[in-house]
Amino acid sequence: MQPKIRTVTTASGATAVQIIHSYAGGTTSMEHIGSAHTDAELAALKAEAARRIQGDQLDLGLDLGTDVVVSPSTATGTVDRPFEVTAQRSGYLLDAIDTAYRAINLDVAAAGDEVFAGLVTARILQPGSKYDSMRVLAEAGASSASYSTIKRRLPQYATDEFRDAVTSVCADHARIGPTSLVLYDVTTLYWEADEPDGFREPGFSKERRIDPQVTVGMLTDATGFPLRIQAFEGNKAETKTFLPSVEAFMDTYDLSDVTVVADAGMISEANRRDLDAADLSYVLGGKTKELPYPIWKWRNDNPGVDYIHDQIWVSRDPGDPAKGIRPSRTIYHYSADRARRTMKGIDESLRKARNIAEGRTAVKRNRYVKMGATTKEVNLELASKHRELADIKAYVTSRLDEDPMVVIGYYRRLFQIERSFRMAKSDLRARPVFHTLRESIDAHLTVVMAALAVGR
Repeated sequence: MQPKIRTVTTASGATAVQIIHSYAGGTTSMEHIGSAHTDAELAALKAEAARRIQGDQLDLGLDLGTDVVVSPSTATGTVDRPFEVTAQRSGYLLDAIDTAYRAINLDVAAAGDEVFAGLVTARILQPGSKYDSMRVLAEAGASSASYSTIKRRLPQYATDEFRDAVTSVCADHARIGPTSLVLYDVTTLYWEADEPDGFREPGFSKERRIDPQVTVGMLTDATGFPLRIQAFEGNKAETKTFLPSVEAFMDTYDLSDVTVVADAGMISEANRRDLDAADLSYVLGGKTKELPYPIWKWRNDNPGVDYIHDQIWVSRDPGDPAKGIRPSRTIYHYSADRARRTMKGIDESLRKARNIAEGRTAVKRNRYVKMGATTKEVNLELASKHRELADIKAYVTSRLDEDPMVVIGYYRRLFQIERSFRMAKSDLRARPVFHTLRESIDAHLTVVMAALAVGR
């Protein structure tokens, strides 16, 4: 049990201060601190007792990081007349945020703009509206600009110049160079609104909603540290956001080449050609619809032999220099863990499909149910095809001489950008619910990106 401080009046009229220690089994012991004859002595002895209990460490039960400002006229520090608290400041927390903010050089990017710094700090402390940020900062003991000043400054944070400056210092902090990995992914942010407006448009939603939304593309380094955030129309295809984001980042930071890592859903054949035309290196998730030839040939040459975990097959594409298509290779990888998870999912879907086909459950969406005019049957042919490919994943890369497992390791870094998106949407509440104009949305996302950089 936690030791307790006890005071006892002695025979001489003094007040003894003691620490009572309780142990398992019901035994106790007492530690005598001293005897006080005045209120000041009593306060000092209690403070000493508390220090011994804490072992010279901070007491987790106190308000950590609160700097108490004492009025000189009432600084008696006695039991009857304790210190008068006239102001509070979450010093440790505010100092930590400010240190990270300055370490990234966001203060330089914002040209010392204290309003922007305050909005970033408030978003980390307690995300809310720009108006609410004034209350958040005040409660933490930090100063805030007026709401009219905040509204007046917001358009500046939406300008290309301001956002490019933030991108540049983030890239500097991440030490991005020609050989760096850059991760790309998208998410969607929605509004509970009735009418689209040309920018906030219904589209493919990550939350499976039909509300107007915007599509947000984000570039990060290999650790998930944000480099650039850009908003697109809500009905814009994910594949159409990819190259504009990458090219804008490279123009801002004056890079000739980086290695872009992206999931299969981000990439179309046109994107591949654009990457070749831009002479950018890439590691991309591949789509496998049929059994690849290298695996088919290996199976014919090794009948009855099972795959082994982390088995690799590689096919090379010589490209077409006349059309500007560079050589590339596709790496096919077998994973026993992936096979087990995918097979389990196929078996479960087949079980549900049989229940639907036999009329035991209502008709629901299931890829293994073939619907006729009057019949329902299980599509075993499709299930067999999926089983054949369940354990294989493809990776397409322009890096021709890199070890295949190293290339796969690059692709697996994508979990870092997914982690950053989760942080932005949950911890920082990136959904710009209080904004409707595109300029305000862009400004809001600039603040969110800066807060995400400080958080990471």
